Amino acid sequence: MYLTERDAKFKYCPLLKTHDDKMKFCQGAMCMMWRAAPAGLPSETGYCGLAGRPGPKES
Repeated sequence: MYLTERDAKFKYCPLLKTHDDKMKFCQGAMCMMWRAAPAGLPSETGYCGLAGRPGPKES
C-alpha cells in the first residue's frame, strides 16, 4: 500500500520494539526499508520494502 510518509508514521513497525516488547511506529524515510513510490505518484509517497512491492494502485 502506497502511503504518504506522514500517514506511514501512524502505522506500527514489526521490527521496532520497546524494551518491554511493545511495537513502535514507522520511521518513514529514516528507515532503510522505506522505498519511494514509482514515477507518476506524488513525490512524498512511498511504501515499506519489508512487505514487498505493492500492486498497482486501484482507483
